[in-house]
Amino acid sequence: MNKALWVLLILMSVTAVFAAPSDLIVTDFGAKGDGRTDCTEAFQKALDAAFEAGGGNVQVPTGIYDVRGNLVIRSGVFLVGTYQAGPTERFDGKPEDVMGQGSLLRAYAGRNKPEDKPFIELVGSNNGVKGLVIYYPEIDYMDAPPVPYPPCIAGYTGDNQNVIDVMLWNAYEGIRLVGVGRSFISKVYGYPSKRGLYIDKCYDISRVENCHFWPFGNTGSKNPAYGEWINQNGVAFEFARTDWQYVFNCFCFGYGVGYKFSQSDAGACNGNFLGLGADSCAAGVLVEAAQAPGLLITNGEFVGRWRSHDSVGVDVAPDTTGKVSLSNCAFWGPLCYGVRNAGANHLSVIGCHFENFGTAAINVEKGDAIVQGNTFQAGPKHLILDEGVKEAIVNANIASERLIIDNRIGSKAQVALNTPDPEASLTAAQKDCYTVNVGEPGDEPFVTGVHGKERVKRWTSDKAVLLLPVNKNKKVTVTLELAELPESALANDAGVYLEGKKLAGITKSGPQTLSFTVNTGNGEMLKPELRVKGWFSESGDHRLLGAGLARITVSAGKGTPFVVNPPAKKDDK
Repeated sequence: MNKALWVLLILMSVTAVFAAPSDLIVTDFGAKGDGRTDCTEAFQKALDAAFEAGGGNVQVPTGIYDVRGNLVIRSGVFLVGTYQAGPTERFDGKPEDVMGQGSLLRAYAGRNKPEDKPFIELVGSNNGVKGLVIYYPEIDYMDAPPVPYPPCIAGYTGDNQNVIDVMLWNAYEGIRLVGVGRSFISKVYGYPSKRGLYIDKCYDISRVENCHFWPFGNTGSKNPAYGEWINQNGVAFEFARTDWQYVFNCFCFGYGVGYKFSQSDAGACNGNFLGLGADSCAAGVLVEAAQAPGLLITNGEFVGRWRSHDSVGVDVAPDTTGKVSLSNCAFWGPLCYGVRNAGANHLSVIGCHFENFGTAAINVEKGDAIVQGNTFQAGPKHLILDEGVKEAIVNANIASERLIIDNRIGSKAQVALNTPDPEASLTAAQKDCYTVNVGEPGDEPFVTGVHGKERVKRWTSDKAVLLLPVNKNKKVTVTLELAELPESALANDAGVYLEGKKLAGITKSGPQTLSFTVNTGNGEMLKPELRVKGWFSESGDHRLLGAGLARITVSAGKGTPFVVNPPAKKDDK
């Protein structure tokens, strides 16, 4: 045997000694995927054996495995099921009824003990969970609020911990990582009720991507209070102290808060957040704290909580400092505010789009702001700059009809190159007597707090504010024609108000006309408010509806009204 062959054999022997062990299989340690046998001990034996061997994968074959205790996964070990992606079926039933295709773990430990050990604890580094469905059989959708449990998966020490291709079907709290650097969370699905993901004390760039928290398998239709609790109290993603956090293409539906930025004893977050989605959330983003470098939120889509009128797309809490930067985001749905900033921070809103907001698209109460290159649909106000704002730059914004800015800081706001206010297009004579056909093109400068056009009307919400140009020192009569008003919209306080004073009451349902007469004084704009009781259609329409407003007429005397927006001609074809 020549020398070269001897060297090759020696190298092969050394490699064999230090080679990674073959994958272990939980069934070889006594686990049974029969949905009856407690497999806790068998799983832990397999995980410990992999660790003692220097690391490796512990395979979980297709089956239903009851794990009534807790599991610990140490450095170098992965618990691996058969799923290449978490399944996302939605149905009324239990996952084991239809999940014959993969590895399902049923978790039991920690009921009513949320501070107890997690179901799976990651200890050390370079370890994780992959390709599993985890389900809590004793969590009942008929319980509202949900019964608390500890985190499903948690890590408190180590680095490079991973959760990949996992479905957390109905966990109370999904994933909690505190003190873990460089974690990687990818393609995690499910409907955790209290919180989906929490990260804190990460000092070296955690990555979260393509996660989706949504009512998969939710039988909550049998008990709407379960989903309602989550829609008011649940948090999908929460980040406390984490440095250079990266979050990419994540989505959540039906939570009280979609993305929460909080502060622990270690501090707050900064990072890059690209492609965030939050649908039907009371707050799409809630910022309670941020580091000075800030939160860079790009390509976000934020929709208000269905059947509500008090949701906020991005809400910055009082006393928040640091930078909040919003770029190329879209805000729609039933929103009270698209963006509300009450913090003493730096805010930039650039290249975003706003529609379907009830009070204002952007409300800045404190700090300083750059509002640039945005597009706005009609609404009561597009921008409010409150007295507490130090300075603002507002330029190059486009509104569908007029850009309405409530500037309370005067010259501290630099405003330029925005959509001009078309009010100036009405002559003094026309302001004395004009009609607006609500629902026809051109009505948007005059109606706010309303839904989309329906040609002969617009549905209001429970409150609609009208913006009516007038001449000074005139006695004018305002007439509102309602095409529809269902009984469900009637209330003791229903009527038309001006500066808090009720000028015309509503006491019956059906089509009707409301009128009131006032002196304009030194004002150049009347802002009457139409109030009714909000209601929801049984057709499944998620909008909060009110009255069907068809026409507005302002008259300071006799004469034929100038028609601001004549009805569009019908196509003879």
